[in-house]
Amino acid sequence: MMSNLLPTILHQFPLDRGHLKIYNLISDKAKAGFDDLPQPVQMKSGVQLYVRSEDHLSRWFRCFGTYEPKTTKVLRKHVKADEVFVDVGANLGLHSLQVAKNVGCNVVSFEPHGETADCLDKSIELNGLDQQVKVMRVALSNEDGTATLVQPLTHAGKSALKGPNPNFREGGETEVPVSKLDNLTEFQEHLTTLGKRVGLIKMDIEGAEEMALRGMVGVLKEHRPAIVMELYDGNLLGFVSSRSAVISFLDSLGYELVDEFEWNGLFLPKSA
Repeated sequence: MMSNLLPTILHQFPLDRGHLKIYNLISDKAKAGFDDLPQPVQMKSGVQLYVRSEDHLSRWFRCFGTYEPKTTKVLRKHVKADEVFVDVGANLGLHSLQVAKNVGCNVVSFEPHGETADCLDKSIELNGLDQQVKVMRVALSNEDGTATLVQPLTHAGKSALKGPNPNFREGGETEVPVSKLDNLTEFQEHLTTLGKRVGLIKMDIEGAEEMALRGMVGVLKEHRPAIVMELYDGNLLGFVSSRSAVISFLDSLGYELVDEFEWNGLFLPKSA
């Protein structure tokens, strides 16, 4: 009963601050009960999401009906309806669907984990966004081929490629295709069909951000999109990278860090 009441109660308050503290106060038993609630989950933004059972992020969605509200506002601000939003590490698709619905732009969502991508596909259809959102089940990197994806069983948001440093995660492992964005024919053909430029790239890929950036230099130089990406040293360390290394690399491409929020940074092309 409490599991049914909690989402209803918490959805009534604009809790932009203190979400984590409140979530940690809720008993594990109550949070586990969220797994039995009906799908899909109704989010405050108006989109509906299919989620995964026994998953931390899915429980969070059920509890609050929102996630990373500041990031959501920045994403909406920095892409136009006639541009393409590229969501790298789309996960269950919250940002992809919210931007597609509220901005009206086309979206390309990269999500290599099969079960998570299946949920995303179902959510796209449910929200009537089939013509706007295209899912590509590929992990972006600085090389082409295959790599090992580690998927913690209880947290869909922590799916990550296996980095060269001792892995900081445990979970099921599977081989997934990886590609440089510059070399991904399917992506280039899709842009050509749409006849639109990339206006915004969002990346949250648990530390592999610098590798993905190095595989999309051509796209960055041609389209000059805004970039919103996670800048967390704890994750970047797993790939022999760091916050300062990412900032330095983007600086060499003519980008500057103009804002930081919710572990993320906003990079914009430097003024000529």
